[in-house]
Amino acid sequence: MAENKNVPRVRFSGFNDAWEERKLSDVANHRGGTAIEKYFDKDGVYKVISIGSYGLNSQYVDQNIRAISNDITDGRVVNSGELTMVLNDKTANGTIIGRSLLVEQDNEYVINQRTEIISPKETFDSNFAYTILNGPFRKKVKRIVQGGTQIYVNYPAVSNLYLELPKIEEQQKIGLFFKQLDNTIALHQRKLDSLKSVKKALMQKIFDQTWRFEGFNDPWEERKLGDISYKVKEKNKTGEFTETLTNSAEYGIINQRDFFDKDISNAKNLTGYYVVKNDDFVYNPRISNFAPVGPIKRNKLGRTGVMSPLYYVFRTHDIDKNYFEKYFDTVYWHRFMELNGDSGARADRFAIKDSVFVEMPIPYPTMDEQQKIGSFFKQIDDTIALHQLKIEKLNEIKKWLMQSMFV
Repeated sequence: MAENKNVPRVRFSGFNDAWEERKLSDVANHRGGTAIEKYFDKDGVYKVISIGSYGLNSQYVDQNIRAISNDITDGRVVNSGELTMVLNDKTANGTIIGRSLLVEQDNEYVINQRTEIISPKETFDSNFAYTILNGPFRKKVKRIVQGGTQIYVNYPAVSNLYLELPKIEEQQKIGLFFKQLDNTIALHQRKLDSLKSVKKALMQKIFDQTWRFEGFNDPWEERKLGDISYKVKEKNKTGEFTETLTNSAEYGIINQRDFFDKDISNAKNLTGYYVVKNDDFVYNPRISNFAPVGPIKRNKLGRTGVMSPLYYVFRTHDIDKNYFEKYFDTVYWHRFMELNGDSGARADRFAIKDSVFVEMPIPYPTMDEQQKIGSFFKQIDDTIALHQLKIEKLNEIKKWLMQSMFV
């Protein structure tokens, strides 16, 4: 017996009917946006939903703007249960084109231009609409986009696209289920963000010595980088190591292919690359918003790889590695770099001589205090990693469910 293409693989108990194809225009009304300056004329408390509102965490822009005059609302106020959709996307590669948000507050948000208000009819559940519009339906929207540097799509074309719908009772079940799953993911994300903020504040207080662990009162000493480390000059002459690593300001030491989604180095020409062992530190002179003087990261992969000679690889001694690693997550060492180096001939690369780099001053508490600080932040990092892993797992589960519970 042939498989019915309009029946999902996974369903809630009690639902057996095939899903029906309906145009978006059949199940939802819409209102278009325009430049907010054209219809705001006095102070107020409305918040705008615009392109910037459609970030990865789907949070609205929390920005008070001028209220809409009572007689110039022009349908731009979003009601509870309505959705907004991006129609014109100036971001790189149109990454948020077709993205939708579900509004759950009345008379609080308004839309800007390049967005559309979608108002579900009685046969289209709002929570289900949010899930399907950001899932299977959005894939259809992205197939009909136009433009080059600015990606856009016209709503009449979107409204004529088909989506597969079950009866309203099944929609409500599915919509509520994914809403609860999204809320769980958002909760873990908020915990993760909060923990990162606490860690950042604690790092500042500990490394500027305004907060210290009980029992530690000795003044911190100072060492030069060259006193507690040496440059790794060992090269991969025999070709023993084949994994090329890179130093990312955001992700740390990571496999090059994992970071770039392709091999940058040639596996046949790695003999001139430096050998990077576990716990080695690496300075990457490439500057970015995350690392204005370039990042210094520690290899915590648990294995040996190789890195381009453009990196400065160094190995430490007589200092706690966890403490040392955390110091380079602060900005306190940036001042030395700014005073003693420059961006060089290339605007994206920081230039500093090795002989100057090793003169960098490093705050040096007693070894016991170093270990206490290092262990403390390692525990925080481990907790952050657990939250991050849980979010990734939940997103994987959601992805599988989206593939299984929709036609």
